[in-house]
Amino acid sequence: MTKASALFLTDAQLAERMGISTVLLMTALPALQKSGFPAPDPLFQNRRYWPACQAFLDRRYGLAASSVSQANPGLDGEEKW
Repeated sequence: MTKASALFLTDAQLAERMGISTVLLMTALPALQKSGFPAPDPLFQNRRYWPACQAFLDRRYGLAASSVSQANPGLDGEEKW
């Protein structure tokens, strides 16, 4: 498995994958986690699951549909009676 295909990342690897410094990530993590950023998984040496981190960032920047609309594509939040 290459570094680029690893799924569970340390915070340093996560910062590298995101293209930011580890110091910047460590500063931003408390606010990100309050917004739902994936927590480290103790079963995997307290590493974060990259696909979940990427999905969080995609939603944060409007690149993914909300989880509600994905789960129920027919429900757009509006009722037209």
